[in-house]
Amino acid sequence: MQKKIIALAVAALASSAAFAQSNVTVYGTVDLGQAWVKSNDSAAGAQGQKNVGRLDNNSSNIGFRGTEDLGNGLKALFQFEAGINTDTNGGWGGGRDTYIGLTGGFGTFVAGNLTHPLRAMGSKVEILPGAAGFGTVNSITGAIGTTKTGADDRAQNALAYVSPKFGGFNATVAYVNGEVNPNGAGQGEARQWQVAGQYEDGPLYVGAGYHKVQNGSPVGTAGNVEADAAVWRLAATYSFPTNTKVTALYDNTKAETNVAGAYFKRAAYSLGVMQSFGQAAVGLEWAKSNKIKTEAGTVADSSANIWTLVGTYSLSKRTTAHARYSKLSNNAGADYRFYYNPVAAAAPAAAGRDYTGFMVGLRHSF
Repeated sequence: MQKKIIALAVAALASSAAFAQSNVTVYGTVDLGQAWVKSNDSAAGAQGQKNVGRLDNNSSNIGFRGTEDLGNGLKALFQFEAGINTDTNGGWGGGRDTYIGLTGGFGTFVAGNLTHPLRAMGSKVEILPGAAGFGTVNSITGAIGTTKTGADDRAQNALAYVSPKFGGFNATVAYVNGEVNPNGAGQGEARQWQVAGQYEDGPLYVGAGYHKVQNGSPVGTAGNVEADAAVWRLAATYSFPTNTKVTALYDNTKAETNVAGAYFKRAAYSLGVMQSFGQAAVGLEWAKSNKIKTEAGTVADSSANIWTLVGTYSLSKRTTAHARYSKLSNNAGADYRFYYNPVAAAAPAAAGRDYTGFMVGLRHSF
């Protein structure tokens, strides 16, 4: 549900019926799916995962939110949200949107564990229920190979300001404290910044954002290696009177290390369409990553793509049955994987694997 996904758009939440009360609202989602997943052998011949059945937890969660009216149009607000492991009854997990802040005519200021504004854009264009489970397009648009860019994750130790809406437009500015020097003494703090703007009015949504990481630690490196990463993202959706929704996203990411000017970059994009027929809906989405480029040139066969077919049926306003089929295809030099609930047994040197999954599930929100 969008009210759980787009956590940084709390200015809109502050005007909702739940925030008009001074009490605490309890909410959540339980989503489980019976899945069958597999992967083929890698380009180097490493054995893949044969078809297995599993019960997937698709970002089930529970949350508490509320406000206090401080007078003169000013309100204090808070939210605590935790993941729940409904497939194993393993208890609560952390990492979801939790914050405290102030909201008023000036906009909204929050501090805590927050969704990146670029993540909110990605969730906005995702057609899978709750933007959760395997097969999401951020498997391609949110990663460079096995390395997640961070644009589709939440940020710890974050501060964010969300402006009021002006004719359908509002802006978000966020800063993420690094708090430590991740690569040892004398190295820089791993800070992050985000700035984004979005316009939403009736059937149209358009968003643009920039995500900057300073002194991060690239995956797969050792020693005092640091990377400055920059992510540009554009996203749009449009709903036609025929109950047809189309989506599009463009993501451009570049990371530069402090080792002899080394860098790697790639562009990725996605397209989607969802058609509703009363209580039922069917959709198809596709994403592709272009080849990775480095200071040495273009990496051969490093592109990948994913496509996912999804169907939903609303049993009530709160309960939805859903099914999906997804296939992620890597070229011989690429190693992209499902962003959520990946297929197991992805052995080292696994470039060139394809990942496939089928799932039927039930989603209930309260």
